Amino acid sequence: MAEDGVQLRPLPASSVWWILGGLLGLAAVVTTVLLLAVGDGSEGDKVRLEAIRLAGTIVLGTGGGAALFVALRRQRATELDLVHKLAEAKAAQHDAEQRRVTELYTAAAEQLGHESAAVRLAGLYALQRLGQDHPEQRRPIVNVWCAYLRMPFRDPAAEGLDEHERAERRQELQVRLTVQRLLREHVHSGPHEGEPVVSRFWGDDLDVDLTGATLYELNLRGCRIHPHTIFTEAQFLGPTLFNEATFTGEHTSFFRATFTGEDAVVFFDDATFKSERTTSFVGVTFNSNTWFLRAAFTSERTWFNDATFTGERTSFAGATFNCGDIAFDDVVVPSTPLHIWPQGWIWQAADDVEAPVGGDPNVAWGRLVQPSAASSQGTPKPRQRARRLPSAERRDR
Repeated sequence: MAEDGVQLRPLPASSVWWILGGLLGLAAVVTTVLLLAVGDGSEGDKVRLEAIRLAGTIVLGTGGGAALFVALRRQRATELDLVHKLAEAKAAQHDAEQRRVTELYTAAAEQLGHESAAVRLAGLYALQRLGQDHPEQRRPIVNVWCAYLRMPFRDPAAEGLDEHERAERRQELQVRLTVQRLLREHVHSGPHEGEPVVSRFWGDDLDVDLTGATLYELNLRGCRIHPHTIFTEAQFLGPTLFNEATFTGEHTSFFRATFTGEDAVVFFDDATFKSERTTSFVGVTFNSNTWFLRAAFTSERTWFNDATFTGERTSFAGATFNCGDIAFDDVVVPSTPLHIWPQGWIWQAADDVEAPVGGDPNVAWGRLVQPSAASSQGTPKPRQRARRLPSAERRDR
């Protein structure tokens, strides 16, 4: 008795014998009829017998074909069901893999907010492994690294700190230096000066937004700076090395960045600025010795407007400007003789310019200008157009 009240009876064994006997009886009857109808052996009976045999063969063949068609349909249904199950299994495996990757990314990103520097370092390396194995995760990983560098930085060399707090800040500094090294390894290691792409490079399809970031003793010497890197309003502390680096992409932006710090020095020696449209140092403050020795500027526009140089030495010796638009308007500089400015630009005193923060108040301050008599003094005037940029053009590109 089934649960729904339906009674189910098993087929008795005697039924099989009754069915078999019925089939044998039917065969005997058919045989007898055929013998009575065509059994005297005449020529006409033979013809009729052959016709009956042919008809039987056709019927059997048709039945076999029908059975084969049914078998093929059943096989096709079985194959489709298998394909569907395989697709479901693959989709389930993909979903499980995506969930696992998401969980790993979330867990590693959460580690970056841990109070322990060791845990934060573990999170950085977990993200590195994840990005190396899963290319689709590289963009968000780089975004997280850049966001970490945009977090407030607490200088371990600041005065008034007890030993415990100073030690914590030093540990945090190590974490930030690790982030900078990972960016150098995976972001700024693209093809450079004929060298092939290394396996550590994560590709050009990234956004390296370091707007407002604090970068400590940044070393990108000899690198191809990622074409989508933005240094707008970044603060560079300590020695900063961009010598022999290459800047590509559509824009290079150091808009309102600051180079400062104890024993700070900035190297752009032999750097190449070949962004397609703009190389912008507009509003940058160089509170350190700055070197642009033999730097090559080939962007469509190169702007140093409103920049401030407060270091004891600044040198553009050997720098070349193959640009359509070059602007050094309102650049504030001291009058010390150790500076070497771009060809065609000289220092001129200005009564409205005072020593900026970090500048020596004991020297005269002024601006860079292009004297109209530069060509008459035997110095070839470079092909450049000095002008004050409209406010719409002075924004970060």
